[in-house]
Amino acid sequence: MRNVRAVYQKLRDVKYVHLVKLYKKFLRRDPDNCKYNFEYTVSGKITIGLCLFHQPEVDLENGVFPNLVDVCQDAHHCSSCNAYVPRFTKKDIQELFEQRLENKKLKEREYPDLCALEWVLEKNILGIPPLNFIQKIWFFIKRILSKNRVL
Repeated sequence: MRNVRAVYQKLRDVKYVHLVKLYKKFLRRDPDNCKYNFEYTVSGKITIGLCLFHQPEVDLENGVFPNLVDVCQDAHHCSSCNAYVPRFTKKDIQELFEQRLENKKLKEREYPDLCALEWVLEKNILGIPPLNFIQKIWFFIKRILSKNRVL
């Protein structure tokens, strides 16, 4: 990448790619992404996915109505389910992505390409380190001598 604008554009593109991946992950028809799916543990080891769509008021401590519970554990169940409602909206996913980017350790682990591009931008924004006093004097004298030669 030749300049700061190209690096910035690449950073925006990479962020967009990661956001689209999260959209695909959280918006696909999957039991984990359904609003009514609940993972219920049986005997402490086995977990099954229950569809609690038909439950009037869900209170799992008191129990559920067994005749109204569907087991929804596989993705092919969700493809034909009429009760499927996505758990997350696009706005929720975007906020989740922004929260992930604010967490530095999570960002370094899951998005190293974003960290690298931001590091490059940070170095370009800071630019050349400031000159010390001797370098300033040297460039000042050089500029004066070059002006005198022109006249």
